[in-house]
Amino acid sequence: MERTPTTFYLWISRVAVFAGIVCLIIALVTRVAETCLVAAPATYVQLAIAAFLFAIWGVLYEIRDRGIRTK
Repeated sequence: MERTPTTFYLWISRVAVFAGIVCLIIALVTRVAETCLVAAPATYVQLAIAAFLFAIWGVLYEIRDRGIRTK
């Protein structure tokens, strides 16, 4: 079985960071405008936190795959 290229994980982490930033912007706009698009602003903040954690995981996987110890 062929190994997945590590650049794939870096791109996933970049997309996750972008999604997190978008979620934070949506949460900020909905909080200021006092409206509710699809979900409450707190839900968007939770999605942003999850996206940032996923991005951190992608970067750590890349580091580990290059042979740098993370422990």
